[in-house]
Amino acid sequence: MLRVTPKRTLLLALALCAALMAGLATGGPVRAQDPQAWAGYDINVRTGPGQNYSTLGTLGVDAPVVIEGRNAASDWMLLRTPDGALRGWSKARLFRFADGVNLAAFPVSEEILPEPSGPPVSASAPGDDGANNPANNAPLPSGQGELGVPFVPRITGGIRSAMRAVYVRGLSMGNNPRVFSKVGDCQTDHWGFLKVFGWGNYDLSQYDELQPVIDHFKVSPRDGVGNSFDVQSLASHNGFNSSAVRESQWADPNVCQQDEKPLLCEYRLNKPAVSIIMFGTADVLVMDGVQYRRFMRNIIEDTIDRGIIPILSTFPENPAVAEKSRQFNQIVLALGREYSAPVMNLADALRPLPNWGLDSDGIHLTLAPNEASGFLTPENLQYGYSMRNLIVLQTLDAVWRGIMQ
Repeated sequence: MLRVTPKRTLLLALALCAALMAGLATGGPVRAQDPQAWAGYDINVRTGPGQNYSTLGTLGVDAPVVIEGRNAASDWMLLRTPDGALRGWSKARLFRFADGVNLAAFPVSEEILPEPSGPPVSASAPGDDGANNPANNAPLPSGQGELGVPFVPRITGGIRSAMRAVYVRGLSMGNNPRVFSKVGDCQTDHWGFLKVFGWGNYDLSQYDELQPVIDHFKVSPRDGVGNSFDVQSLASHNGFNSSAVRESQWADPNVCQQDEKPLLCEYRLNKPAVSIIMFGTADVLVMDGVQYRRFMRNIIEDTIDRGIIPILSTFPENPAVAEKSRQFNQIVLALGREYSAPVMNLADALRPLPNWGLDSDGIHLTLAPNEASGFLTPENLQYGYSMRNLIVLQTLDAVWRGIMQ
C-alpha cells in the first residue's frame, strides 16, 4: 500500500493552513548522473507504472533519484537511486524536480521490471531522516486514556541533567542564551501567540513573577529583527506540519541558503538556546502515527544536535478525530520521556475552557476580545491563545530558572 502524506493538498482542501504547491520545472537538461528529483513523501517504487504493480521498495522523504524515462501520459516515471540499489516506477506528482528538469523530455518507456525476489528495499535521504531508526518501529500508543501530566513541566533531575548538557554545548557553539525560536504551524504563526509580549501589549495580572523571563528573552537575535517574542520565525508557517518544516523547498529564499531546511535556517540565523515546538493540528489529518513520530523525532534531534533545548507541547485535540489526536499527543509525551525534554501539556490546559479553547471549526484556538491575548486576566484566560501564552511563559520561566541558570 502506498504510504503517502498528501499534506499540502489536503491542507488546502480543508482550508486549515495555506500551503504552496510545487510543480515541474522546465528548462535545459541536467547531467544524467546527478539526482534530478527528490521524494516529497514516503513513496513506493513499483515494477510498472500503476498501483496494481508489485512494490519493489520505498523511497523516504527527500530521497534523491535519477530519472530514466516515463510512461506516455508522463504521470509515472522510471527511476533509480543514485547508488542503483533501487530501480522502478513511481508516480511523478509525488516528487520535487531539479531546476532544468522537464519530465516530458525523457523517453517513453514500456519496461516492466521482474517481480521482487527478496524483501522490499528502503532508500532514505542523505543523512539520518529516521527512516531506519529502530525506535520508529516500536508499538504506537493506543490513543486511549488520559495524558496525565502537568500543564507546565516539572524540571526533574533527569531533565535538568540532559538539557543542561545540551544548553552548555550550545553556548560553546555560539547560541544566544537570551533567544528562543518558535517552531510550528498556523497555531504558532499567529500574532496572538507571544507576539503581543514583544510589542508590549500585555498585562500579566496575577502573574507578575513572569516579568523577569519576558525581560530576559526580549532581545533581538540579530540585526534588523525584533525579539524572540515578535520576530517572524523561519520555522513557523501557516502551511507547515512536522514534515514540511524540514523540506528545503519551503525555506525563505531571501535569507536561507540553497537546499537549507526552514528549521535549520531558523536555527542558523537566530542561534537560539531554546526552541518552542508544537505540531499536530494539521498532522493529525494528513499522516499516520508512525510518520508523525518519525518527523517529530527528526525535529527533536535536529534541535539537540545544534545545542538547543527543545520544549515540546501537546496540541489542541480535534474532537472530529479525538482518538487519533490523543494518540499523537501520547507520542509527544513519549518523545519527551525518551529525550528527557520538557513537555507542556497544552491539550489538558485547554479542556476546562469553553469548547476546549477552540473555535467552532474545532481546530483553531480562540482569541480574547479586543486583541487581548496578552492580558492574562481570569476572563481572558477562558480563550485558547491566552491560555497557551500563559503556559508557554510559565514553561520558559521553568526552563530558564531550572536548566539555564
